[in-house]
Amino acid sequence: MQLALYVHPFDLRALADHGGIARLRDLGFAELSIATSYHDGRWLTPWNPERRVRFLEDGCVHFRPRGDYGLLRPMLSSEVREGEASPLERLCVEAAQAGMSARAWTVFGHNTQFGLQHPELSVENAHGDRYPYALCPAQPAVSDYHSRMVGDLAAHEGLGTIELEALGQMGIKHSSHHDKKSFTPKGLLDFAMSACFCPACMTLYEADGRDGEQVRRSVRAFVDAMTRDADAMAPPASPADDAGLADEQRAWVDAVLSVRRGTVARLAARVVAASGEVARAVQVHADPWFTGSQLSAASAAAFPVTDQRVFTCYGEGPDQIAAGLDHEGARVTAASPRRVCVWPKAPQFRTDDDLVQLREVCVSRGVESVAVYHLGLLPWRTVERVAKILS
Repeated sequence: MQLALYVHPFDLRALADHGGIARLRDLGFAELSIATSYHDGRWLTPWNPERRVRFLEDGCVHFRPRGDYGLLRPMLSSEVREGEASPLERLCVEAAQAGMSARAWTVFGHNTQFGLQHPELSVENAHGDRYPYALCPAQPAVSDYHSRMVGDLAAHEGLGTIELEALGQMGIKHSSHHDKKSFTPKGLLDFAMSACFCPACMTLYEADGRDGEQVRRSVRAFVDAMTRDADAMAPPASPADDAGLADEQRAWVDAVLSVRRGTVARLAARVVAASGEVARAVQVHADPWFTGSQLSAASAAAFPVTDQRVFTCYGEGPDQIAAGLDHEGARVTAASPRRVCVWPKAPQFRTDDDLVQLREVCVSRGVESVAVYHLGLLPWRTVERVAKILS
């Protein structure tokens, strides 16, 4: 079972004082997954000599785009410096020299910079609210941006894999800025508030033989009823379940799912064509109602079965990870190579026994790769501890 590590360009730069990439190789890591396009964030970096708290550059790329992107031209980060190789170019060379693989970990549609500059390209819920952090992949300009970025990444010599994150349509559940709500959405409320009704999606409803305006009215009525009848003091609700859907709910749920999956299928065809001979890895989630930065496993079925399926389990411990891999929604990934990504921190991981259990869970379920998140966020003692057990 291969051990991999997620990194940012500033992590690799700081490694010079910690033994360089060779130290990671000697710890047992076989692959480094570098962020090539990322969103904003505030990180506490425990060992970086430059700073302790870092605010990430929103919506920027850590490589040099070369193709014609049209409306959405990628913005270079400060890590792409004049007269120097880009962080991705450097990693492709240095990883090969160390006997390791390089992966382009790429966030696509989660881009607040573009969403604010071009709100017409962002996800629009049934009430007309826009989510500026979420570009809608049904929009031609967004689909062009995604596929052309894949083509640019694939042109890097020495790159082993492109990992696809936030390729589909994100929804309300993904964190934005100082998110606040007074009650826990139950049932299908998150899913309903994540359904997109931008002009491009409305066209797709009609093309799918649906009355888009009727679907929108149904979703809006459902959201209104669920929020009106909510109780801020009620205990957390159980996850969404489609078993008991009423007929009127089933109609709009089927319509939204159909448009979502159709959008992913069309985009998947473009991504596969653009990536050429470079391997692909698709971030997935077992929950069919999931609307975060991973695709539902069912939607990701549009990609070839040989493409790796990546389960990002950042807030889950060994038992939850096992349940996710065994979930009915994950069965469609059984024939594909699978990877599990973990963030080894309390309370999910407290002891070495938790790491041993994780290893056993992955081995027993045929997981080919475990990836650790994230070099810059973890203290060195944790990186070494995790590598010792998982490798």
